Amino acid sequence: MLKSRGDIYISIRSRDLSLTSANNNNNAGSMNLFENISADEDEILTVQVVSATIPNSFNNLSTSNTNNKLFFKEDDVGAYIELTIPDGSYDIDELSAKIKTLMEAASPNNITYTFTYDEINNTLNIKSSNLAYNTFFNFTSNSCRRFLGFKEGEVIITDANGITSNRAVDITDTRNSIYIRLPNLSNNKIIESDDGRYSNSLAQIPITLSRNLYFQYEPPTPFVMELSQKQINSIDINITYADELEPVNFENADWECNVIISFYKDPRYKGKSRDINLHQMIARRVDDYRKSLSEDEKKRAMLDNLVNVNNLNLVKSN
Repeated sequence: MLKSRGDIYISIRSRDLSLTSANNNNNAGSMNLFENISADEDEILTVQVVSATIPNSFNNLSTSNTNNKLFFKEDDVGAYIELTIPDGSYDIDELSAKIKTLMEAASPNNITYTFTYDEINNTLNIKSSNLAYNTFFNFTSNSCRRFLGFKEGEVIITDANGITSNRAVDITDTRNSIYIRLPNLSNNKIIESDDGRYSNSLAQIPITLSRNLYFQYEPPTPFVMELSQKQINSIDINITYADELEPVNFENADWECNVIISFYKDPRYKGKSRDINLHQMIARRVDDYRKSLSEDEKKRAMLDNLVNVNNLNLVKSN
């Protein structure tokens, strides 16, 4: 296990950030660091989100979420009537009541509609008061169909049983998590399933249904992301849904999160070991050379001794 030589705690508040885009979502911003964070050549930097305070101030149904439409008609001819549902944070009963009011106000045949939610099976049933007319629903991709529990396509009320949703009622409309992203901190460790490419997502936070309240994110074991860069001079932060291009609109409510930057010795670093190996190689060669000189000196001494002992008079030949 890698051992950190130190941590830097960074507290980020949305109200203190500089806006990084021309929007009013209050989901993105940037903070410049007073002093750069720099790792040594043999170190790596990691980052993790250790806690966050998030307001459940965002709408689950809205124009920006492209899920606030409903299309219906009361005959098999003619165009569909397009209903626009006001932006808001709805539960299934509130949304059913709102749609009932809008449909009955727009009904060309003064039909009343009954919406019944089955909590045990998590399904919704819709009935018509006048079966002389078939009621057609066109559940398109930009409709509130997933809220009501319907698959994409056309569904028709033809009898007294009405229609019952053919998938689970989902008032999150698949937006059941938000993602904290750090776009300017690069990594090659995280891959998301939507495009299979490296991601800047650092934390996935499940959305609680306590609307208009704050909820705490305090993971018991925060995800640690290894960075591919050695220096940080600013931190950009972006809070989105699973789709990075789909921002969370906090309706100007403030949020906070706490981040830790850590320094670790990089076990893959080879710079120093190469220097050490080169030094050791040179040292061995010097030692071998010295040993060779020492052996030559011994051989000369032995030869001189042999000459002296035998009183040999050696004359160099030309």
